[in-house]
Amino acid sequence: MAGISGMFNTGRLALFANQKGLDVTSQNIANVTTPGYTRQEAVLGTTSPINSSPGQTGTGVEVAEIRRVVNTFFERQITLGESDFGRFQAEEGLLSRIELSFTDAEGTGLSLALSDFFSAIQDLSTHPEDRPTRTQLLERAAQLSQQFVTMDTRFRQVQTDADKEIVGVVGEVNQFASQIADLNAQIQQATILGQNPNDLYDQRQNLVNEISERIGVQTIEDAEGRVTVFIGNGKTLVEGNRAGSLVAVANADKSGRVDISFDPGTGSRTDITADISNGRLKGLLNIRDTDIPAYLNTLDQLSSAVINEINMQHRSGYGLDASTGNNLFGTLVPSATGINANTGSGVLSVAIADATVLTLDQYEVTVSGGNYTITNLDTGAASTPGALPQTFEGLTVSIASGTPANGDRFQVSAHKGMAGSMSVSLTNPDQVAAAATAAGAPGDNSNANLMAAIQDQSLAVLGSNTFQLFYGGFVGEIGTKTQSAQRGLTVETGLRTQLQNMRQETSGVSLDEEMTNIIKFQRSYEAAARLITTADELIQTILAMKN
Repeated sequence: MAGISGMFNTGRLALFANQKGLDVTSQNIANVTTPGYTRQEAVLGTTSPINSSPGQTGTGVEVAEIRRVVNTFFERQITLGESDFGRFQAEEGLLSRIELSFTDAEGTGLSLALSDFFSAIQDLSTHPEDRPTRTQLLERAAQLSQQFVTMDTRFRQVQTDADKEIVGVVGEVNQFASQIADLNAQIQQATILGQNPNDLYDQRQNLVNEISERIGVQTIEDAEGRVTVFIGNGKTLVEGNRAGSLVAVANADKSGRVDISFDPGTGSRTDITADISNGRLKGLLNIRDTDIPAYLNTLDQLSSAVINEINMQHRSGYGLDASTGNNLFGTLVPSATGINANTGSGVLSVAIADATVLTLDQYEVTVSGGNYTITNLDTGAASTPGALPQTFEGLTVSIASGTPANGDRFQVSAHKGMAGSMSVSLTNPDQVAAAATAAGAPGDNSNANLMAAIQDQSLAVLGSNTFQLFYGGFVGEIGTKTQSAQRGLTVETGLRTQLQNMRQETSGVSLDEEMTNIIKFQRSYEAAARLITTADELIQTILAMKN
C-alpha cells in the first residue's frame, strides 16, 4: 500500500506499536518490587515491505514479541543454590536449639550437676557420719538424674519438631507441584496460540525455586514450554499437567517418625528417604535420623556409665545402718527390640551378667539357620553362632517368648534410653554407703573415697575418658557441628544474595531505564500521531483542489 493511504496505515501501526511499548513499560514499573518478576521488553520489527519502483517500500512497524529478559544460567544456579541454602538453614536452626541444651546458665547445666554430685561425695568422705551431708548427696544425685532427663527430653523434642516439620514440608512440596502442573497447562495453551506467557513463566520459576529450597530438583523444558521436575533418584514429580506427590509414612522402627515415599499419581508408593540428597528435607532428615540419635546414644552412654560405676562401688560399701548391696541410682535396664520387618513371633530379653565388662556399645542379634549371633556393631566382635541363651560382653540374651524366624534381627543395648529414665533409687540417708565395712561405720570414709575417685578415672566404657572429658568432647562435637552449619549457611546466604544481585542486573526492573522508555515511546507515539495528522492534511488539500 503506497501513497497517502499508506502513510495512514504506517502511522496507525506506529501508534499501536508504541502503545504496546508503553503497556510493557507500565507492567515493568508496576512490578518493580514483585519478587521473582522478570523484566519484559517490547521487541519492535518492521512489517513486510511492498514492491514498488524503484524498490521496496516499508509499510511500518509492529511488536514482533514481548520478550522476557532472562539469563537461564543465573536461573539454574539460583535454583540449585536454593537446595543448599534450605539444607543448611534447617540444620543450623535445629543444631542451635540442641546447643542451647548445654548452657550452664543459672546452675542448670549437666556439667555443673556432675561436678556438684562429686563434690557432695567429697563432702561425704570428709563427714561420713553427718546425716545432712548424706541427705545433700541424695539431693545432688537427684539433680544430676533430672539434668540427664531434661537433656534427653530436649533432644527428643527437637527430633519430634523436626519430624513435624518434615510432614509440613512434604505438604508444601505437593502444593507447589500441583500449581506447577496447572501452570504447565496454561503455558502450553498460550504457546500453541503463539503467545509469550511471560508472567506465567515467572510464577512457575518461583514455584520451582520453592520446591528446590525444600528438596533437590532437576528440571527440563520441552518445546511447548512445559517443565518436567525430577526429585530424588530421577523420580518425576511434575510432567506436563500431571503432578505426583510425596507421602509421609510412619515408620514403626523409628518410633512412628515418618519416612518419605513418592506416589507418581497411581497410588503406588516408593520409599525415597535415602534418595533425598539436598534441600530443607535433607537437613531435617540429617538432624532427626543421624545427629540426634547419635547424641542420644552418647547421652545414654554417659548416664549409664555414671549409674554403673557408682552403683558397683556403692554396692560394695556399708551404710550407717550396716546395710550393703544397695544401688544409689536405678539399675541399668538392657533392651532387645525386634525390627518391624521380622517375620517370626520371637521376643528376646536381655540381662546384665557381669557389670564389670559392659561396653555400652550397640549390639545386634541375627537369626540364621536356627542359630543366633550377637554382634557388637561398634567393634565388629561377634559371639559364636548357637542357641540362646548366650552371654556376650557382660550381657545374657534369652528368648522371652515366641519363636524368632530365620532372617529376623534384634537391636540390643545395655544403655538405650537410660538418660531419659535415670533416677535415684536410694531414699534413706542412713543407707548411703560411705564405709568399707559394717564395723567401720559411721567414721569410715573408705568407700566414699573410692566413689569420689571415680570422677578422675579413665573409663573404658567412655573410650578411656573421665566423665568430664567425655562430656567435654560431647559438647565440643555438637559445637563443631553447629559452627559448621552456621558457616555453611553464611556462605550459602552470601552466594544466594550474589546470584540474586546478578539476576537483578539482567532481569530486574530499573526505574531510570523504564522512565527513559516512557519518554521514548511517548515521543514516538506523538510523532506517529503527527504523521497521521499530516496525511489527513494532505487529503484535505487534494479534496480542496477538486473544488
